[in-house]
Amino acid sequence: MAINFRGLLFLLLFLCLVNVLFSQEDDTGYKHRISWTKDEYALRYEVLIEKEENKKHSLVLSEFTEEPFIFVSLPPGNYRLRVIPYDFRDVPGRGTGWKNFKVLAITTPDSESGAEPESQLVMEEPSPFPEQEEVKAPQQAENKTPTEETPEDADSLKPEKQKDIFAALFAESMGYSRYNITAGGGIVFGGSLDGKGIGLRLLYVQDEENFIFFETLAQIRLYLSPRKDNTGIFLQAEGGIVLFSYEKFEITGYSSFVGGVSAGWRFMMNNQWYMEPFIRAGYPYIFGAGFSTGFKFDF
Repeated sequence: MAINFRGLLFLLLFLCLVNVLFSQEDDTGYKHRISWTKDEYALRYEVLIEKEENKKHSLVLSEFTEEPFIFVSLPPGNYRLRVIPYDFRDVPGRGTGWKNFKVLAITTPDSESGAEPESQLVMEEPSPFPEQEEVKAPQQAENKTPTEETPEDADSLKPEKQKDIFAALFAESMGYSRYNITAGGGIVFGGSLDGKGIGLRLLYVQDEENFIFFETLAQIRLYLSPRKDNTGIFLQAEGGIVLFSYEKFEITGYSSFVGGVSAGWRFMMNNQWYMEPFIRAGYPYIFGAGFSTGFKFDF
């Protein structure tokens, strides 16, 4: 009987390929689903997972998803997780704080017979992901009951606060003149925390008759964004002092109290650069409208 060596060789190569594919089967255990409450303003989410080794964390997963969940398959170890939403402008918003969890290898009777061992994903503290798959940790891994909650656990449920400092240049047209409308410019800087901000504003104005105004204002700002990410529409209260003189700036010139309210919209051009149109009204000026641009730095 003739032997088809070419067919036999093909069969051997096919069997070797199948063996390699099955031998490379994911050895990290079963996949686990982690999900979170959907953000109605989010276009997509960035999921970051870091592994702890020798008291240091290294990034093991950075993935984007448009769904409010992700499937992970990780080897046993200690990890931490963070989720960052991106809005319709594809700008990152308020992210969750880091949440620690463990992946445990679970020994079962099947694993003793040579089958691949199962794994369990166990959160070490309550997380802001109410839809996360519910798993019970083995007694040797956790001693406290699932319903036990401490004040520290309650604090861990709080979302990460948005903190930033900002500085910007601005130009403004306003009724700060004997000729009704004049223009000026200046600088503003300050900081924001969780949807509220404070700042200091310096304005220089000079009209057609060289009548000079130098305004120093303190500002208190409230952002109306429901996400409190220090962007979007804002309202602002202002108060300070204006010095004015004829032809040149003199400390001994006239002065007056300044007070008013303003509104505007801060929108981000990228992660740090922003633009901000605004309007305001108050005393001793009547109105003002301007535009500022600058940078904010989250920390």
